[in-house]
Amino acid sequence: MNRNLVIFLLLILGSGNLKAQNLNHVCLIETRTYTGRDNAMWDALYAARNGTVYTGLITEGGSAHFYSYSPSKDENILIADMAEFLGERGKGVRTSGKIHNKPVEDNDGNIYFVPMNNGAGPRTIDYTSWIGGHWMKYNPETGVLVNLGLVDEGIGCYPLTIDVQRKYLFGVGFTGYFYRFDLEKNVTRNFGRVANWDICRDIFCDDEGNVFGSFPVAGIWKYDAKAERVADLSLRVPYDPSVYPAQLQNPMIDRTCDWRAVEWDPVEKVAYGVTCGSGSLLFRFDPHSGEEGSITPIIKMCDSKFMDSDRKDIPYSTLAFALDSRNRKIYFVPSAREYSTNEYAETFGSDESHHLILYDIKAKKRTDLGPMQTSDGRRVFGCEAASVAPDGTVYICGQVEVSGTNQATGYIGKVPVSLQLIIYKPE
Repeated sequence: MNRNLVIFLLLILGSGNLKAQNLNHVCLIETRTYTGRDNAMWDALYAARNGTVYTGLITEGGSAHFYSYSPSKDENILIADMAEFLGERGKGVRTSGKIHNKPVEDNDGNIYFVPMNNGAGPRTIDYTSWIGGHWMKYNPETGVLVNLGLVDEGIGCYPLTIDVQRKYLFGVGFTGYFYRFDLEKNVTRNFGRVANWDICRDIFCDDEGNVFGSFPVAGIWKYDAKAERVADLSLRVPYDPSVYPAQLQNPMIDRTCDWRAVEWDPVEKVAYGVTCGSGSLLFRFDPHSGEEGSITPIIKMCDSKFMDSDRKDIPYSTLAFALDSRNRKIYFVPSAREYSTNEYAETFGSDESHHLILYDIKAKKRTDLGPMQTSDGRRVFGCEAASVAPDGTVYICGQVEVSGTNQATGYIGKVPVSLQLIIYKPE
């Protein structure tokens, strides 16, 4: 890493402006249940231009489920059971139990996503029996979901983005290959491997059709739209190399040095993102600055209890990151779990109430809005997706405390929880 960048980063992380706030309040939210029994989800949440919210929930080894939520109808409606829709159920094969990408939208309002299987399922069933992920298109006007074709044999995508002008979908497969799908010609092109197992979970497309992703250690790759080729940049994601890897028992497959979530800002024509480690550092990436672009570290977005601490055992970032480009705000739900050197722990299952963090881009100010809680006192735990609707409403998906065990899809200690759509309306 560039020495000056390290110094700059350490100065920011040690700044007195990063003191934790006095949190004697809660962040009041509403929740809406899903009809199924899925117990996990990652990133698959998108608030479309018409205000409809789409969610992909996960039952690994079973089936993923694709939902829509309309504020006017005020309920989550199941669009498709993916294993059933793709004809996988009952055939003795591994199934599409996961949607791990944020759905994207074209200029006509169509929604796209890619389901996957990352080896999950009964060990008695050959893991190579899964045919692979498919480019999926949902038309909200007709209510029709269409399978546009296979991404690659046995491969489904983690991150997904779209070039709406050139009508391309882009995704990175489970084995690290970068794919482009031509929506007009229905043709998939493989541009080669951009990462190994440490696949970044979010990529973005800029206003010129270029696509960017992250790879270890703190590297950035770029798909050049004009040249139609992929190359690694000398630019580096800001990170503190002294922070412990999230998988300390197996640091070779650790993602703490990459970015975790990133989103294109059409107003400034830059990207905002959060690093996977280094205290969930918020950064601004201007791809048009200089020959390769420039990255500016801004502020730590980790849970407030870590802000004034010299601790290095800060849990790595969640995917619950969302940009409100209209109102110039960024929302993030950091992990609040305690760090463990003995096991790999995701956000789900943490017994800590999770806070919603706000960063005001104009005011250059971070605010901890408090632990999320419903009006009847139910707490929010792990969260792994967020998106902001055009009206400024923030939608999050995470584990929410439920009042009855019949509603639970899991337990945190003795507390029954289920995945729910969380709704926060800024004042």
